[in-house]
Amino acid sequence: MSNNDGDITTAFLPKNLLYPITVLKIHVKEEQTVQKHTTILTYKYYDYEPIPISEIDDEHPDESERQVKKVENVGTYESGFDGTIRKIYTKVGDEITDNSKPIFDIIESCSHPIQYGGLCAVCGKSIEEEEMNKRTPISMAHGSTDLKVSSKEAEKIERSSTDRLLNEKKLSLVVDLDQTVIHVTVDPTVDEWMSDPNNPNYNAVKDVKSFILEEPPFIPFGYNGPPIPPTKRWYYVKLRPGLAEFLSKMNERYEMHIYTMATRQYAEEIAKIIDPDRIYFGDRILSRDESGSLTQKSLKRLFPVDTSMVVVIDDRGDVWNWSPNLIKVVPYDFFLGIGDINSSFLPRQQSLLGPSKRRKSVNKLEETIINSEEKKTLHEQSLKSNSEEAIAEEDEDEDEDEDEKADVEDNKHSSITEENNLIEPTINETSSSPVERLIELNNGEDNNTLLAVQETERTNTLEQQEHDRPLAKLQQNLEKIIEQEEVDIVTDKKLSNNGKKSDSEGKLEKETHNLLYDDDRELEYLGQALVRIHNEYYFEIEQNEKEHKKSNPDVKDIMIEMKSIVFQNCVFLLSSVLPLGTKIQNADIVIWAKSFGARFVENYTPEVTHVICKNPGTFKVRLAKSVDANVKVVNPDWVFACMSLWDRISEGPYTLEVEHLLSKSQVQEFMNSIKPSNSGVIDWGEIDDEMKEFMGSDYEDDEDDDDEEDNIEGGNANGSLKHDREDTDNEEEANKKQKTVTKEDDADSESDSFDEFERDLLDHLADLE
Repeated sequence: MSNNDGDITTAFLPKNLLYPITVLKIHVKEEQTVQKHTTILTYKYYDYEPIPISEIDDEHPDESERQVKKVENVGTYESGFDGTIRKIYTKVGDEITDNSKPIFDIIESCSHPIQYGGLCAVCGKSIEEEEMNKRTPISMAHGSTDLKVSSKEAEKIERSSTDRLLNEKKLSLVVDLDQTVIHVTVDPTVDEWMSDPNNPNYNAVKDVKSFILEEPPFIPFGYNGPPIPPTKRWYYVKLRPGLAEFLSKMNERYEMHIYTMATRQYAEEIAKIIDPDRIYFGDRILSRDESGSLTQKSLKRLFPVDTSMVVVIDDRGDVWNWSPNLIKVVPYDFFLGIGDINSSFLPRQQSLLGPSKRRKSVNKLEETIINSEEKKTLHEQSLKSNSEEAIAEEDEDEDEDEDEKADVEDNKHSSITEENNLIEPTINETSSSPVERLIELNNGEDNNTLLAVQETERTNTLEQQEHDRPLAKLQQNLEKIIEQEEVDIVTDKKLSNNGKKSDSEGKLEKETHNLLYDDDRELEYLGQALVRIHNEYYFEIEQNEKEHKKSNPDVKDIMIEMKSIVFQNCVFLLSSVLPLGTKIQNADIVIWAKSFGARFVENYTPEVTHVICKNPGTFKVRLAKSVDANVKVVNPDWVFACMSLWDRISEGPYTLEVEHLLSKSQVQEFMNSIKPSNSGVIDWGEIDDEMKEFMGSDYEDDEDDDDEEDNIEGGNANGSLKHDREDTDNEEEANKKQKTVTKEDDADSESDSFDEFERDLLDHLADLE
């Protein structure tokens, strides 16, 4: 073991010796030149060994009862370095109790600060693996793991890089590829649309780039047949709108690096498309072949010593462990439903990661995909459970959801149900990722087996996409949705029951039939944020120079301060947003918004400033708005817009109208009956008992129709049933009851209502169990 200080290396004894030891002889002198493995000293130590059988009187000794005796042993300690002994710290007769005491200083002939492929790049000598891991533990090259440097050398390199960036007034920008600056698919449907000017998607895909890769084939488990030839696969790449302008603008202020979970071969092809002249990235490309991890990204891989000038842009926060250097961007989802083709081995991202599509029909189609994904997630959770009862209960819940959706839709969009079977094959049906399972078994350490499984799973996913052609199926779904909506609008234009014409007559607007539509502006907003970060950093540099401060600012401190004011003093309540079973503290939208200063509560409290929802007809929304008329009820798109712009914009365009509020007397009686905890959070466990005191019994029949109308008019007929999982079933009972509360109910009527409500609630809970 050694510590490097300038040109002098201090040597210590190994940790695994049987201490204490006593020095018997020192074999070298100061100023003596030694080579590696030269004996430095001889020492004695004591150990305990069983007494030999020959010395035991018993003819049949019991091994477990054999005594031990103390024995003296002798050992030697050798130099691990070539060089000249500068100073010796020990002498004959010294007793050494541990390895904290230095043994000698040596001026090495070469400290092997840089090695490549097991050889020192300075002196050319071979370096043993154990020594190499100690001396040169840091891999700093983008395209190779063979080149490694010492910590001291890494500091020199980064210091030089920092000085260069400061002179150029730049920062470092780490750029992810898939769904950050591009979106890629292997669905051959895209090629057909690109070749057909009459196809409704032609204009959207005519600028799509493509390339072909020769990749290892997918080999089924247990296959023993002849070698399978490599697969040639076409990739179709859509550049995020404004990418060329974004890269040009950022190049003036940032030195850019590519960091992707994709293969090296794939990353280089993408780089040829987005940076054909190698102006922006050059050779600064780090792929999963060199990153050292299958599931995580780390700035230490590129900047092992200093990350104070580094900004990261990525569509995933989890792979970075939500690093403070990260700017999480809205995922680019041009090819609807495809996702990230290089993340099949990563945990599946939550469905709610960006604003909804502007066109109603595409938004509705996206809802069917989200619901399909949620079903798969629920199915995977049930498979992981060892309880057959839990699995059976899951199936019952899904069946009930289907029945409820059928009632709410009232057969209005029955054609969509048929298409769910077409969408589901695009979702991976495995219960969990093989890579995830291997990582669990291997404690997360990377090895060749993990890499092979990752590549196999990725290949399998891509082959499934090529075969299933999900975009073609989604286009068919869209056609049916638009066709049904046009029929519904025409029907609404007919004479109403009172003989008057519908107000919607003459307002029929036919939607275009293209599935793919590009209205993304994320890079425009992202560029503005990055310019602000750069300007603020160098403003602080100037201030420090004026004040004669030697320290430089840290970019992550600047980012934290800038983001924290966006949602300052905002308290968010989510409703009809998160899927069933999602823990609020683990939801991406929550972690993301918290980095912008927001606070979240799980249930309504008087502190709530915003209710974030897709369906304004849920109980949480109506309660919040009834209690506090100033509460903002907004679509999640408002949250995404603020986070994209790094600014709190007006809620006006995103505000949702809330109908069927509780009456003033009901609100007053309800709030008086609630006993908030010390934290101010309502104890929802007591709500059921309190609600029984003022809810009527004849509301259920009338409210069924109202709830159906509310869901449809809210712009998302399936929203509440599909997404409002966090609103409890007791709250749904409250929705059915609360409208018919009257002050004139006599005691007998109130008692009857109480009994009926209690029976309904108990029956409903029994069904759930």
